[in-house]
Amino acid sequence: MKNSTHKSAFSRIISNTSIIAFGRLINAICSFIYIPWTVKTIGLDAFGQLLLITSYVMLISDITHLHSWQPLLHFGTVSFHERKHRHFHQILAFCMRSDLISGLFGMIVGIAGIMLFSHAMGWPDSICSVAELCTVFILFMNRGWPVGVMRLLNKFKMATIVEMVGSITRTVGTFIGYVFREDLVFFLLVWCATQFVLFLLYNGVAFWLVRKNVERRFPWREFFLPTVKIPGIWKLTIGTSTSRILDSFSKQISTLLIGAWIGASDAAIFRVASQITNALSKPAGMLIPSLYPEFIRFRDEQDWKGLRHTMMRIFRTIALLGIAVLLISLSAGNAILDYMLHYHSYYGGVLVSILAISVLIDITIVPLEPFLTVMGKVPTILRAKIFTLLIYMPVLFIFTKQWGIWGAASASVVASVIMFVWCSARALQVFSHVYRCSRSDI
Repeated sequence: MKNSTHKSAFSRIISNTSIIAFGRLINAICSFIYIPWTVKTIGLDAFGQLLLITSYVMLISDITHLHSWQPLLHFGTVSFHERKHRHFHQILAFCMRSDLISGLFGMIVGIAGIMLFSHAMGWPDSICSVAELCTVFILFMNRGWPVGVMRLLNKFKMATIVEMVGSITRTVGTFIGYVFREDLVFFLLVWCATQFVLFLLYNGVAFWLVRKNVERRFPWREFFLPTVKIPGIWKLTIGTSTSRILDSFSKQISTLLIGAWIGASDAAIFRVASQITNALSKPAGMLIPSLYPEFIRFRDEQDWKGLRHTMMRIFRTIALLGIAVLLISLSAGNAILDYMLHYHSYYGGVLVSILAISVLIDITIVPLEPFLTVMGKVPTILRAKIFTLLIYMPVLFIFTKQWGIWGAASASVVASVIMFVWCSARALQVFSHVYRCSRSDI
């Protein structure tokens, strides 16, 4: 019976991941279409400026975003399944407020950041006004509670369809710009329109799902005037959000710093090379949304043997994906980069290969972070990410100044190694402690 439970958990994880992977495959295909169109229309340097602006907007959105889907899953799962609709609505209202407040705060921070630091980032005055307009759309980029609802209800297909519509929207908009030879501003507005379409679709689908699956209507009074304080919800929200903030900061800041230090064109090459290796590793990263519900289930049932069994199967699957990523990067990385940019980079193959090694190490961390989060070890993850970031920033500066974008890629490898060693050591400690406790209870 236990074996069938373990298999069903692993099967659900793989099934949900396969659904997400299909959507990401469509997204990747669209990006292989709209990125070359954009580069051919506005040129590599202007494309680099576009990436700098969108990276900045995504960075501000990510570092100010409270990841409300986490508390919705952690606190709302039991209430939903036990049909405690009032308590579930209180948690849902908290998550909706978190998205709105963090979106407003992010928009203000984004506009202020451009006014204060645009010259420090090496941005020409001609793009600052449109960049400020783009930051307004940070208000529509926080989609935590709709994502949480879809994951809680196991509606991964819905989320996949929404993301696909977003990619198609951007592809169609880019095609129009390509045909009519539009400028940088048009392509930035296409990106902004895509964010707004995603916001409308995510929220619309989530409201429909809540109305369909919860008997009581959502009390809007609870959204504006909360009636209860939920113990521990702020601690979990801030802890998990800080962890994601550190992830996003380290990913997005590198593009901005490379642009400031060695130019927009090199920043574009580095960013697209990173996108190629990240796209190849997406199947592993897409396990994460499916892992949380299953790990929470194992934890609540105290089924540590089942958790270990499932994690080992996940690691074997990830190992195969990692080998595939490395082989594709080494054999075809340079050709893919040349196609995406319509520009031959003599160091492109080496760049993609170095980034592939970094991604390969990151893949092995995929099951560890959800495991540590579910086991209440969020502070451990935060300490690991803060320490890694403190090492990464000076290493990035020194390596980039010394070896250009090769050095920037090598700095990513250093950061990945530090994070892997820290998380794997802590996960082993937690597992050994859990097994000792479970044996003493027998």
